[in-house]
Amino acid sequence: MAALSPRPQPPLPAIRYKDTQAKAEALVSEALGEYAPKAGLTMRANAVRLLVSMWYCHGSTKFPRGWVTPAMQAFLDLGLDCPNARVWRSYRSDIQDNPGQFLTTNSAPVDLIRQMELDLMGSG
Repeated sequence: MAALSPRPQPPLPAIRYKDTQAKAEALVSEALGEYAPKAGLTMRANAVRLLVSMWYCHGSTKFPRGWVTPAMQAFLDLGLDCPNARVWRSYRSDIQDNPGQFLTTNSAPVDLIRQMELDLMGSG
């Protein structure tokens, strides 16, 4: 049986946001310290872990402009399968609108997702 070839690496977004890039990089770095992606998990599971951790560190899913590039770069630096920029934004939107859909995602921080749900219910 032949070994699976790794997924191609998606290109990083070309636009940089000078005013907020340092904040976005600091947020991703801090979030990696809380719930770091793990080798062996699916791309989705690792993305959810990072996004929920970013919410935990930032207190909101309205991340600093330009957050996708450092998130992708972190995955690429760790040698993990990395979603493309559109998928990152889609996951963030899904987490923003309905965090509970990720409760069954493998290795997701369930306690934080439940808190996200409570916060979402309170803001309505």
